[in-house]
Amino acid sequence: MTDTTSAIQTHYALNNLTDRILKTLEVAGHDTKKLTVGMLNLVDQLHGGGLNSTIAQARMVKIMENTQVFDAGCGVGGSSRYLAHTFGCQIEAIDLTLEYVEAAARLNKLCGIDDRISVNQGSVTDIHQEDQSFDLVWCQNVTMNVRDKTRMFAETYRVLVPGGQYTFSHLAGGPAGEPYYPLPWARDPAYSFLSTPEMIIQCLEEVGFTNIENRSRTGGSGNAARQSTDDLAQSVILGEDMPERQTNAMRSRKEGRIIGMLVTAERPA
Repeated sequence: MTDTTSAIQTHYALNNLTDRILKTLEVAGHDTKKLTVGMLNLVDQLHGGGLNSTIAQARMVKIMENTQVFDAGCGVGGSSRYLAHTFGCQIEAIDLTLEYVEAAARLNKLCGIDDRISVNQGSVTDIHQEDQSFDLVWCQNVTMNVRDKTRMFAETYRVLVPGGQYTFSHLAGGPAGEPYYPLPWARDPAYSFLSTPEMIIQCLEEVGFTNIENRSRTGGSGNAARQSTDDLAQSVILGEDMPERQTNAMRSRKEGRIIGMLVTAERPA
């Protein structure tokens, strides 16, 4: 295990995640004895914009019931559950942090969707799945913690079928200088690898991806309006210092220190 890997796992690891999530929902007035995907989606989207961002990203790609999806860095499984529930597709998901994997698997079972989603511990730079296994590789705000983006993109390309799609959200470095730390994905620069939008696109092209589309945006908060339940969940799942980290992210985006990217690309048919 590298020092970077250890730092990332420590950054995201919290004990009793499932119980913390359920308690958050109960405090907000939900009956967790009748847990649903929709109920969990109020608290399980660990990225700026919450569920609205997930919905917007899903609209950028083709997903049907027979689509084989690979969720590359699933967190506690929020996006996987949304996709499986909404489209009826089958999903294989991985995450580097064991606590997230265990929470995702337990929550999938509690809301009765574990027959559509498998979750295992794994790395986006060393994917164990076979070549050309998936129609879609899905990723949200994972890439900022990955130093070797060429290897990550190459692994993604490898597991996609010809004509398959790749979609990911990323926060890239902006022209105004280094962002303010701590941030949601890193408390210090030692395990934050942003690159620039131009470098990200160039790397995708060098690996072989085509039809690359990027929706970049600077300024603003970087977050859609969030429900109070979601605000609380961010702290419960990602740590009590999340308000400070979110404030730094919003300030960094407003000043042009980070640039939001929402990317789609294809492996040529």
